[in-house]
Order: sequence, then structure tokens, then C-alpha cells
Amino acid sequence: MTLNSSGWSWRLISSPVVDILNPLFLISLALFVGIGYILTLLTPVAIGHWQALFWVSLLVPAAVLASSARAKWTETEYRAPSWRSLLPLVPLLVILPAVWAEFTSPTLQVTHHGDIHIGYIHQLLYETTPIDNVFMVGFPANYYWLYHAYLATIAQITGFSPASASSIVNVAAIFSSLLWIGQTLQLLKFGKSGTLTLGFMILLVYFSVNLTSTLTLLGHYFSGTYRPYAFDLMRLPGADLRLHSVMGKVMNFTSVTLGIMTFTAALYACVRLAKGKISISALVIVSAAGVAALAVREIAALYIVIVLLGSLAVFVAHDWVRDPYKTNWIKQRWRALAAEVSPPALLIWLTISLALSAPLVKYNLDIVGSFSAGRPFGLSFANVQTIVTALLLLLPLFLLQFVFLWRGRDRGQTYIQLCALIALLPATFLTLPDSNQYKGVYFLGMLMALSALFALRTMRQQESMSWRHAGRAAAALLYVLVLTQVIYVSASNVRRAEIYAEQGYSFNGIHLEYVDDVDGRLPAYVWIREHTPANAVVLLPIIPSKYSNLFHERMLYVRLLQLHFKSSLLAYNERARDLELIYSEETEAAEFRALIEDMERELPDRSFYAVVKGSEVRPEVMRGRGAEMVYEHEADGGNVFLLNPRSAG
Repeated sequence: MTLNSSGWSWRLISSPVVDILNPLFLISLALFVGIGYILTLLTPVAIGHWQALFWVSLLVPAAVLASSARAKWTETEYRAPSWRSLLPLVPLLVILPAVWAEFTSPTLQVTHHGDIHIGYIHQLLYETTPIDNVFMVGFPANYYWLYHAYLATIAQITGFSPASASSIVNVAAIFSSLLWIGQTLQLLKFGKSGTLTLGFMILLVYFSVNLTSTLTLLGHYFSGTYRPYAFDLMRLPGADLRLHSVMGKVMNFTSVTLGIMTFTAALYACVRLAKGKISISALVIVSAAGVAALAVREIAALYIVIVLLGSLAVFVAHDWVRDPYKTNWIKQRWRALAAEVSPPALLIWLTISLALSAPLVKYNLDIVGSFSAGRPFGLSFANVQTIVTALLLLLPLFLLQFVFLWRGRDRGQTYIQLCALIALLPATFLTLPDSNQYKGVYFLGMLMALSALFALRTMRQQESMSWRHAGRAAAALLYVLVLTQVIYVSASNVRRAEIYAEQGYSFNGIHLEYVDDVDGRLPAYVWIREHTPANAVVLLPIIPSKYSNLFHERMLYVRLLQLHFKSSLLAYNERARDLELIYSEETEAAEFRALIEDMERELPDRSFYAVVKGSEVRPEVMRGRGAEMVYEHEADGGNVFLLNPRSAG
């Protein structure tokens, strides 16, 4: 087939994004975290090794995807491009202000537990894995640190700050999710590719949580209780604040954005499989999504397995029951599968998938168990109100779709409805150890939004004019509500970025700086960052800001705890008492030296530094205990003392 120049140009613009770049992001992430974790089980891994793995996990699948895309280009007939093909992108422009805020103000990222995330990233930049707990050095990490390994590698390669690396990954994951949703909508035959409606549908699915936010804001405005940029005004009474908007969660320093991306990619592939379109690419996407989710966001993996793959299993079981020749069912299915995917390719896919996912299952269980001690899995009815308030406008359409399903046998509609029904169960009744069950509402909302779109489409296709009008009016209302919500949250994030920038945070290359010395220790932190070994341990009082480790970039002996991360740190109180002794003038020299010796036995081959103000312990007292002053501040700032100069050499 011969294409004109415009046809070739359009193909070169659109096809690489859909056929190469988007699946490459997911597959390379899965290979990076999967192979990376296996390596950490075998040998210490430094940042240079992570860099090499990053390029290998990127370039190898890129070559395979490019070859596959080239074959597809030669076999597929492409129509001449039209400006209408860009129309679905127009509604998506509303998220650009939030994207701009992400890139122009990395401090917006730092405010969202940046002390935890950057603490792990610094370890990965300066030391080898396995890494320590950022709250107490010497204890194993109790968070999804493979996510931080990914960010640390990007920061090292680009030279950007860790917060900027997080912004890059977040924005890329958001647009990737939107593209996966768009492909799913096309697969389910929603709208035409060159329409504004398709763009509104994509927004509705991704930002499906809390569509009542616009209505509650209007209520506060007319009642006189409105406050600008206040997310707590966006929810109904009793609603979870964290569900005020999906954008409120994905535009911060967590791996939720990547978790949503893995779910949307798996959803697209599973819809293909449910509709009988079996291919090796769909199988690879499902397994890559599962592997990546196991490493970066466990609840996404839970919903991929239980909801998406569980619904596929129900489909297979249903076909088995309906087949009158059950003895030949396996042979028939195997022949159908072999016709689409060769047995060698299927065997290779199964082997790689199991090899990458099996170790990550244990990694996931260890992480969850370490920071959720005393908070086991369980059942609870407390989530019912959360579901109702977050998805109030979608629930009636979801229920109506059950009625419409009786009149049709479309496998795509049935699969989506089944997924939404199954997703409703864990989101409503399951209590997760780390209180993460609210994040499952994001996935449930997406499935219910797709169900609602099916119901609206059926309403608009009815012969009754009243049904048609009701369908159009309901669709228009949902589109307006989601568009308004996204605009409001985007504008709020822009303003919040300006406010945080005014607080004085700034980045000098990869290092965070602060204009105001909030606790008098900042010069000492900078000295520690520039003059101490990478594995040095810093002993600071519990009182200073939790963000202190962003500046000195070294591990803390013990630090201020927060949320559920303290659950398994049984020695926390003991270490906190150690700090009280170090920062007390009443502590005798012999007791001080015995304390340091205990620390050296627990943490061998480490240098211990303390940042002590003269108003806390006089320098001559610290010297009398055997500590060596290595940095002196002119005023009553922090003087840096090496607590074990003899052992540290």
C-alpha cells in the first residue's frame, strides 16, 4: 500500500506513541523492578548497577516493540489524517495547569511525605542495597523502595532532584493512563476517535471519584462557608478527605499514579482477552502490569488479580459450563490459543512472568507485614459510607446497567459489569493493614464509570424520546461535573505550588536548600552532607523538623515517627532514650561512652555524628565525653561532633 506524505507523517507521530512508547513505559518498569529485586537478593546493588539495568530494561523491549510495530504498519491500512483526530485531546488540556505546577515547583512534591521518599532515594544514590529504614538505621526498609530505586535512577541519569524525578514519573504515568483508558473505550466501541466526546469520556473514567465535589462547593458558596483552595469543602459529610479527587493523590510524591497506570493497562489487556482477542501483546501487558504493581503499589496488584483476572476466570468457567462437549473443551481452547499465540511464545511468557513475579510476592508480603504489625486484614462495614459518598452519582447508572444487560450479550459490557461488581466487594468490606483500602475506590470508580457509560449509551439508543433526553442530560451533567472538578483542583495545585515556593524551599541541582534556618542547625546539615561518609549515621533530637534529613542526606539513628510506619520498630523507645542521654549535660562520660559502644556493636563500621547546640550541651562537656568537634558554628547553631573518633579512624 502506498501512502502520501501526510499519511506517513501521521503514522510517524501517532503509532510510536500507541504501539511503542506507552507499552514500553510499563514493560520497562516491570523489568526494572522485577530483575532489580532479584539482583538485590543475590548481591549488593549500587546506583551504577541500577543505571545499567534501567537502560537494558528500556532498550531491549524497545527493539522488540519497534519490530512489532513495523510489522503492524506494513499490514494495516491507514487512512489519511484529519484534524478531527486531535479533538479528543482538547478536553484533556484542563490538566495542564496541574502539570505545570508539578514541574515548576518540586517543593509541592516535598510536602507529601517527601522526607520519607527522598530519604530512601538518598540511600539508593549513595549506598548499596538492601537499604535501611529511614526512621531507624539498621532496620530493614518498610516501604516500597523499588519505586524509590526507579526514581533514584532517573535522578542520577538526568541530574534532576528526586522531587523533579517524581514529577516526571507522575506526569508520564497520568498521560499513559489516559491513553490506556482511551484505547479501552475504543475497544468497547465508545464514540468515535475524532470527537470531543471521547476526550470527556476519558476524563470521566480517570477522574470518576467524588463527582459531587462541584455540587458541594456550590453549596458552600451559597451558604457563605466557601474558602478558596480548600479540598475539605469538596466532599459530602462523612466522606474520606483523601477521596476529594484522584488528582489530589496522583500529583504528589507517592506511587499511586504508577499503580493506577498498571491497573488501566491491565484493564485494557483484559478487555481484549474477554472479547476473544487473544494475543501475546495482551498477555505481556497483563503480566507486566502485575509485576510492576507488586513492586510499586500492592493494592493495584490486588485489584488486578482479584478483579480483572478474577472476572476473566469467571468468564472461562461460564464458557466451560455452557460447553456441551466438556471433554473437548480444553483441546478446543488450546487450539484457539495456539492459533493466536505460538506455544513457544506462550511458554517464554509464562516462564518470564513467574520468574519476575514470584520473588515480588514475598517482597510485598514482607513490606506489608513490617509496617502493619497489629493491623491485620479484616472485614468491616465502615467503608460503605466511603463508597456511597465517593461514587454517589455513578451508583444509580451502575445498577441500571444490570437491567440493560438482560437485553444484550455483549462480552465487553458483561465483563466490565462483572469487574465492577467484584471490585465493589473488597472496596466496601475489606480492611487493609496499612489503611490503603480507600485507594481501591479509584479502581472501583473507573469500572463504575465505564458501566455508567454503557447505561447512558443504551438510554440514548432507546426508542422512547424521554429515555434519549435523559441519557443525553445525564451524560452532559457528568461531563460538566468532572471538567469543573479537574479545573478547580488544577487551579488549587497551582496556587498551592506558589504558596510552598514562598516558604523558601529551593533545589540546587539535586540538593534541597532552605532559605530560613528553622532550627539553627542548617549550616551543620550542609557540612555533614559535604564532608561525611555516605553511610554516616546522624543523631538528632526528636524535636527538629522531620524534613531535616532532606538537607544532611544521611541516615538518622532515630527520627520522628508518623502514621503506621512505627508499627514494627520495637526498639524505637530505647533509641529515643539514647538521644535524650546524648543531648543531656547530666549524662556522665562513662555512661556516654558505654552508649556509643553499644551503638557500634549494633551498627558496626559506621561513623556517628551529632549536631549539638551550645544551649543544649556545652562543647567542653562533649569533648570531655570523648567526642570530637569537626564543625563549629559561630552562634548558638549546631556544632557537629564525631561521637566515635577512635573507631571511625
